[in-house]
Amino acid sequence: MKRRTFIKQTAGLVAAAGLPGLSLAQTKFTVDPIGLTHRVTDAKAPVVFFIPEVSQSAIVKVYDALKQSLKGKVGLKMTFETPGGPHLDPQLVKALAQHTQATLIDNNCFSPRDTTEKHLAVAKENGFDASIAPIDILDADGHMDLPVSKGYHLKFLRTGSHFANYDTLISVVRFKAHFLDFYGGTLKNLSICMGTGVEGKCHIHSAGEVMDHFSSRDDQTACESMSDAVKASMEAKPGRWVFINVIDAFEPQDGCQSAQNLGNVGILGSYDPVAVDQAAIDITFGAAPNAEVRAQWEEHHSTMLTAIAERNGIGKTHYRLSVIQ
Repeated sequence: MKRRTFIKQTAGLVAAAGLPGLSLAQTKFTVDPIGLTHRVTDAKAPVVFFIPEVSQSAIVKVYDALKQSLKGKVGLKMTFETPGGPHLDPQLVKALAQHTQATLIDNNCFSPRDTTEKHLAVAKENGFDASIAPIDILDADGHMDLPVSKGYHLKFLRTGSHFANYDTLISVVRFKAHFLDFYGGTLKNLSICMGTGVEGKCHIHSAGEVMDHFSSRDDQTACESMSDAVKASMEAKPGRWVFINVIDAFEPQDGCQSAQNLGNVGILGSYDPVAVDQAAIDITFGAAPNAEVRAQWEEHHSTMLTAIAERNGIGKTHYRLSVIQ
């Protein structure tokens, strides 16, 4: 996939956005309330918690607000990314992993993360080793297939066999708005990143057509297939997931018009993977200078994924935003 550039400078999330209890004294960022296009007050809408800070204490506060019941073995699903590529701050991950006694989990990928040994080497290069938390490469010893019920294209998601060992799951990602063709958030973490190194990922990219080589379909079909994979991940551990998006200082890498680094905006958390991604999209893409540019950004980065996932019964695109002091 081609890498591109994006992000519109703003002043962050502010009292001007109608967020209760949030003042400029607490954050240097503001977001135009018009940008939060999917925010509602409907009591039936899923809650997305937000803290206008990126720190070890902030990620713990967002997690605690979710009041997840920790049972059995805890897996913190993340991605260790590419060598030297944009990745989560290991100290953020360490704080959350220690707080929940979690093991960091991920599947192998294409080269240079196509073997467990090389994957662990990349993780270490990016600051993730045993000093941060235990690490488990899920497909180190083979795979398991998670069924998809009434999906668009997939009948199953092929993931690592170690996934069966985890009872409580926490997804945490560095939200990437202006990066690859598809925006990077929670839904990607539960789909492409849940697929095994070659077979699982190729199966998703091709909408179930091939498992031995990369073959990507059109964006609409690819998003439908990704939503199928998310469905499988969630249905395999029903009620056992929570989802966290970190929106930190990220340099645009996609060439999108007017995209700028927003700085450390904050951290979002929810029980709904669609809502938490939509809130992050509203904050980052909603920072566009006008509606036309936002539409261009969203088309370029296939944010159609959230609406497709909603139609697939995974979650809701409309959310209530609850600001943590």
